[in-house]
Amino acid sequence: MRRRGVYVMLSLCGMLCAGFAGWLLVTMSPEVDGAQAMSTLTVALADKQGEVRGNYGQTTWTQQSFMQFRGIPYAEPPVGPLRFRKSVARLPWNETLDVLDYGQRCPVTSNLNEGATDNQLQDCLNLCVYSKNLTDRRPVMFYIHGGGYYNGSSSDHPPHYLMEKDIVLVVPQFRFGALGWMTTYTEEHPGNVAIGDILLALEWVQKHIHVFGGDAARVTIFGQSAGSSVTSAVLLSPRAKPEYFRSAIVQSGSIFASWAVNRDAVGQARRICGNLGCQQCEQHSELDKCVRGASVRQLLEASKSESFSPSIGDQLGILPESPKGLLKNYRGVPVMTGFTKHDGSFALAMYYDEVREKVPSLRSLTVRQFSQGLIDWGKDGTGLTDHLLYRLLYTPELLNSHNHREALPSYFDLANDIFMKSPVMTLAGNFYSRHPATPIYVYNFQHEGQHTRFGYEFGNAHYPFNGGVHHSDDNIYLFSTHRLEGDDVRMAQRMVEVWTSFAITGRPNGLAPLTSPSGPYNRLGLTTSTRPDLLETFTETIDDPNHERLQRRHIEF
Repeated sequence: MRRRGVYVMLSLCGMLCAGFAGWLLVTMSPEVDGAQAMSTLTVALADKQGEVRGNYGQTTWTQQSFMQFRGIPYAEPPVGPLRFRKSVARLPWNETLDVLDYGQRCPVTSNLNEGATDNQLQDCLNLCVYSKNLTDRRPVMFYIHGGGYYNGSSSDHPPHYLMEKDIVLVVPQFRFGALGWMTTYTEEHPGNVAIGDILLALEWVQKHIHVFGGDAARVTIFGQSAGSSVTSAVLLSPRAKPEYFRSAIVQSGSIFASWAVNRDAVGQARRICGNLGCQQCEQHSELDKCVRGASVRQLLEASKSESFSPSIGDQLGILPESPKGLLKNYRGVPVMTGFTKHDGSFALAMYYDEVREKVPSLRSLTVRQFSQGLIDWGKDGTGLTDHLLYRLLYTPELLNSHNHREALPSYFDLANDIFMKSPVMTLAGNFYSRHPATPIYVYNFQHEGQHTRFGYEFGNAHYPFNGGVHHSDDNIYLFSTHRLEGDDVRMAQRMVEVWTSFAITGRPNGLAPLTSPSGPYNRLGLTTSTRPDLLETFTETIDDPNHERLQRRHIEF
C-alpha cells in the first residue's frame, strides 16, 4: 500500500506531485436544527440558465446559518469528443436541479463508484457555492484544491470555518490525472484542460455569482499545493481575463516549482498508450484512438505510476511559454503567499521510503550521498541548492559522516527549501520586482497543533522523524476537516481572519507586505511577528533550538 502512495505522490523521475495525495477526510459538518435541515431554497441563475435547489448549513463557532448549493454544473460533461479537450459551458436546463449534496467527484481509483458508467464518472465539472445573504454583494473567495494533480474534490473542503465571515465561497471541481493533464500538443490533446476548467468556472462566477450575493468585481482566487501552482498559472496566463479576479492567495508552492511543469508530456502520453496495450503509440492518430477508446478505469490503471502537472506550450494558449517568460502578464494584483514551517517534510518522507526500498541500511550511505540524492530527485532549477548543500546546511565533517540523525535538521531544511520555499520566494520576489507598489505578503505558518497530515492515509509510524508543521497542515485551520480544541480553535479563527480580511480589504490583518524581494515576512501562529529577511527561513530547522522534537529515537535511522 505504501508503494502505491509513493508512486502517486512522487515519480521516480523526480517530478513532484505536490499536494495532499489521496488522504481520506472525515468532514465535521455541524448539525442544523431540525426545521432548517428539512428546508430548501431555490435560486434562478442568470441568463435563463436554469434553477438550482439548495439547502442550509451552520458555521462551527457561532452557529450562523448559511446557504449551500453543492454540485452546480458549470460545464458540459467532458465525454466523447470533449474528452481531453477544452470544456464548454453547460447548456441551460428546464427542470430545477437539486444541488443538496456534493456532486460527482472527478474520477480517481480510490473513489470510483463501481455502478457508475464512464459518462457519469466524467460528469464532474460542478462547483459549490456557499453564501449567507443572497441580496448583498459580498467578496468572493474562489478555492482551487490541491491533490497532486491526480486527486481532490469540493467535498474535501467543507466551509464551516470560512463562512463565519461575510464572504461568498466558491469551490469548483476540475479534471485531473490523465483526463486533465495528458497532452500531445495537438488539437485532440491540447493540454492544460484542467486549467481551462478553472477559467470556465471563473467565467461562470462572473455571470452568476450576483444571484448568490457575491460581488463579481471582488474575487480572490486561492489554492494550496498543486492548487497553488494552478492559482499562480492563472495569475500569469494570457487566457485569464482581468475581470476574473482582483487578488490571489498562493499556499505552499507555485508554478515556478520544478514539480509544477511537465517536461516530458508527449513521452508520458505514449507510455500511457503503451500501458493500455496499444501499438504504434508514437503516431498521434493511433494514440488518440487508443486513449479515447479506453474506459475511465482502464485509463486510471494505465496512468497510476505517472506524475501529472501543467505543460508549457499548450494548444489552448494557457501557458504559451515558461513561467519566467509569462511574468510580463502579471498585472499587479495584491498577492499573499507562503509556506508551512516544515513544508517539505512530506517529500523527505517519500524520498526516505524510496531509499529504504533500495538500500538495506542507510548507514551504508554518507550524509552527502543521501542529500545529493534528495537534490537530484527534486530537480531544483532555481540554482538555490548549488549553495545550500555546502554553505548553509552542513559542515564538511557532517557531510562525510554516516550520522543521519545529526543531519536530520539539515535534511528537513533541504527538502523545505527545494520543494516549497524556493518556488514561493521566486514568485513573491518576481512579483514585487515587477510591481513594487503592489502589496505582496509572505507568511511562514508556524502552528504545530494536535492534528497533522504527515503520512496522509498511509500512516507515518515507520518514519524515524515527525512531520513537524507539515505540508497542508495549514488547511486544517481553514476547512472544517478535523474536530479542533483549545489553541487549535484559536489558530483556526486567526487563519480565517487573515485569509478573509485579505479577500475583503486586500490587506491581511496583522501582516506586513514586502519592501524588498527578500522581506519582511510574517511568522504566522497564534500570534504574528514580522521578520526582516526571508533568507533566514532556509535554515529554520537547524536554527530551531527545539528541533530535537522532530526525532523519533526508537526507530533506527
